Amino acid sequence: MDITRMQMVDLIRQNVKGTSAVTVDLDSPMDKKGAMRKGGNQFYGQGIVKRMKLNGMIGYNYGNAINKVAAKEDKAERESKPHPWGDMDDKRLFRVHRNNGNMYLSMKVQNTDIVGFFRPDGTELTPAETEQIKTFIPVKKKSSSQADLDGEVIARDFGIDNMQGLTFKGTYLSLIDGAVAQETTEKDDEGETQPA
Repeated sequence: MDITRMQMVDLIRQNVKGTSAVTVDLDSPMDKKGAMRKGGNQFYGQGIVKRMKLNGMIGYNYGNAINKVAAKEDKAERESKPHPWGDMDDKRLFRVHRNNGNMYLSMKVQNTDIVGFFRPDGTELTPAETEQIKTFIPVKKKSSSQADLDGEVIARDFGIDNMQGLTFKGTYLSLIDGAVAQETTEKDDEGETQPA
């Protein structure tokens, strides 16, 4: 089903009570700040995206999640620090950037499958190029709230503009640009336009 990103936001906000499992198809721009090192990097500035499929939970409570890991490891309860650039909505589903208002789906990631790295024309990097670009990607560090834990809660915020689709409550939603998804129409036997 085709749906705009804002329709997806409304649909999720209306239908999630507590936590919910989702699968997100994401094209993450490699030119964004912090995605890869610039120095000596022939891939930087070429509009390459890392295409991923991620499974996880939305509507979760980060503080509770890290305290569950701490309790399993017999470590002290901890308080999570305020997010540096955004605030969660009232349902703990979307983070809104304080400066520009951009929206991000907040997810506790349980599995990530990297599909590949792609150029703006849709061609995939060769295996040799893929190995080369990976050398410029910094290793993500644990948050200070989890630094002493063996386990880890992988919390990520995905810009809704980078999301290509998601599976939510058993339905795949293909995300499209635009204010409102256009209904497909077809003509019936009398020439009247009907929803398809």
